[in-house]
Amino acid sequence: MNKFEAFKAALAGGQVDYVPSGFWLHFPEEDWFGQAAIRAHMDFYRAVDPDVLKVMNEYRYRMDTPISRPEDWATWKPLKTKGGYYQGQLDIIKGLADRLGSEVPLLATIHGVYICAFHGGRRPEATFDMPHLLTQHLKECPEAVMPAFRAVTDSLIELSLACLEAGASGIYYSSIGGETDRFDEETFNRYLKPFETEVLNEISRHTDEVVLHVCKPQPRLGPYADYPAAAVNWAVHESNVSLEAGARLFGKTVLGGLDDRSGVLVDGTDEQIQSAVQKIISDHGRQGLILGADCTLPTEISTARIRAAVDAARM
Repeated sequence: MNKFEAFKAALAGGQVDYVPSGFWLHFPEEDWFGQAAIRAHMDFYRAVDPDVLKVMNEYRYRMDTPISRPEDWATWKPLKTKGGYYQGQLDIIKGLADRLGSEVPLLATIHGVYICAFHGGRRPEATFDMPHLLTQHLKECPEAVMPAFRAVTDSLIELSLACLEAGASGIYYSSIGGETDRFDEETFNRYLKPFETEVLNEISRHTDEVVLHVCKPQPRLGPYADYPAAAVNWAVHESNVSLEAGARLFGKTVLGGLDDRSGVLVDGTDEQIQSAVQKIISDHGRQGLILGADCTLPTEISTARIRAAVDAARM
């Protein structure tokens, strides 16, 4: 069973010869774009030998004017993909597809609607973990934000399909907004979820290799249960939802098992990594599982540690 067969079988919840693995990290800033990004992905792939390679996306959604008032959201227009802002990302994907497309499935990273609206708001002093005008406006005057969500959604659909055309076999869609401490479930379901599912529904018409990543600690996973995706990844170690409980909730393949910021993968021995991986597989079962971590790994982590986990899953 080659990597394409193992990945597709795992996504479908079918029989596999071994549990496939997928791990990723943000490369140093000097390796974010152009040929440097292609080389960084290639070096990572050769060192780690994963069964799926996620193409990192450091092109943060951009609008010309920072948001300061609710009415500013109405000025947003979709970003041009081909020959426009995202052309560099398409070039990275094509470069990797030309070099690795016959060896390993490539997942293009798509940052979700909330993430892009946050970045497009151009408030460099803010982080996802602190109060932000996007969150404030969604709570106080949500209809004012909808034109921006519409523009972002149209942009993400165009970008996703262009990524597939450039050589990605699937999409890794990263969502923020469902955390219990960001806003209530009604706000998420009414104002954000319809746009995200629109993007994912359109992607799913073109590929069945769709992985949903629910980002940030303490996610409210219930609203994501009907998102169209073949596999789901979330912060198992920073939530009250185990890998097994999540598999029951979503009824589909799960990606994860290892902590991304602490634990054996970060500071354990090879033997401890192997033992932890084997326990994850034993507890969950081989079907419907892709070994991975809660989120991106530390940039400075040794690739030998990741390789130890990948090798352990193939035993």
